[in-house]
Amino acid sequence: MLGFSARGGAVRVAAGLLTAGVFALGSSPAVAGTAHADQDGGATAVLGGFLHAGKVDVDGGVAYGGTVALQDGGRQLAVYCIDLHHDTQDGVQYRETGWAQSTLSQNPDRGKIQWILQHSYPVLSPSVLGGDIGVPGLTDDQAAAGTQAAIWHYSDHVDAQPENHDAAELTAWLEQHAQDTAEPAPSLALSPASVAGRSGMLGPVTVTTSGSSVDVALSGPAGVKLVDGAGKPVTGAVNGEKLYVDVPKGAAAGSAELDASTTTALPVGRAFKAVDGSSQTMILAGTAPVSVTASAQAQWAPQGSVPAASAEENCGQGGVDVTLTNGGDQPWTAKVGATSVTVAPGATRTVLVKEKEGQKYTITVTGPNFSRTFTGALTCRPTGGSHLPSPAPTPSSSPSHPPLAETGASSATPVIAGVGAGCVLLGGAAVLVVRKRRGRHTA
Repeated sequence: MLGFSARGGAVRVAAGLLTAGVFALGSSPAVAGTAHADQDGGATAVLGGFLHAGKVDVDGGVAYGGTVALQDGGRQLAVYCIDLHHDTQDGVQYRETGWAQSTLSQNPDRGKIQWILQHSYPVLSPSVLGGDIGVPGLTDDQAAAGTQAAIWHYSDHVDAQPENHDAAELTAWLEQHAQDTAEPAPSLALSPASVAGRSGMLGPVTVTTSGSSVDVALSGPAGVKLVDGAGKPVTGAVNGEKLYVDVPKGAAAGSAELDASTTTALPVGRAFKAVDGSSQTMILAGTAPVSVTASAQAQWAPQGSVPAASAEENCGQGGVDVTLTNGGDQPWTAKVGATSVTVAPGATRTVLVKEKEGQKYTITVTGPNFSRTFTGALTCRPTGGSHLPSPAPTPSSSPSHPPLAETGASSATPVIAGVGAGCVLLGGAAVLVVRKRRGRHTA
């Protein structure tokens, strides 16, 4: 279970990375399980308090912007906000995800955000940044606020300026130099998350990781082995390696689970989204080695249909792509929600299930000896929030930084200056209006 403290106390990150293909093992051909619908999967975490931050003017309102903590056994990670228009909910679980399944999905400037992350705080120290921009004495708080303001400029397309002059100089420098940069790879993923067929070598399942190597193991009936492309048994893999589940000829119907694990520094620039869609989207800025795992499943039978299913959020189409595969020798008819779909032997079909932005969904796939449930929440649009609250300031968790944002069902509940770099605005801004950068700064 994940621990959480809204006042910057003990926060534990369970960095278990599970792909969409995690199933319960069994010796029968029946398959059942629940998984998140996401191609990459992701490390899971709960946000802590601000690390370093400062005030930022945002189109007539004032936000508190900077780095926020994620922690794993005392090893500290840091994130920035890339979703200014949403509230933050205390205690909400987050998980690592790809840009295509986040509020960056349709943002043409997302590569510039990645460049900013790689060329700013905390990847570079305040002293190095100060030397780059000609501002000696730049502090951690100023560097964090300046970096967050530049990120907001591209993530939410607003005019964001730190109130501190030196921080504002950093913001201007970052925006001036930002250029498109590629998305980082996931910390660990197995793709596809589920394979199915008759006896023989099932797969391939491709390993993607930022780690130097990955430990792999197979849980299943005796005689079933995990092998490489040459058929040689393996216990380890590297990025890009293809693995297979070798099922002996004549084996009875069954299933096996492939488990992968490694310790790696999560790549800077990986997005983190709220599992239930209720909280702002974040992006990783500072990292440390954490333990991550991924799982995939193999299903086989000597005859009949051999089903498999996976799911991936499709922000461009406003829904979830559910992919059905039949590795057997007879047609397989399944229901995706209320829709009936027949998959021919050896074929694959994809069904788009429309879902509402920001709301939790549950998609169930059922068929003969098969049941899978995919859960999640679409978080594709940074402007999906219905409003921006205008709270009064409340006591901080430290002398200089506010705690996490707190929102509740009652309109009387105050909202504290926002987490993830102050994504909840203070002041009278009910709606953000994009406008040109002002030239005024205050010290």
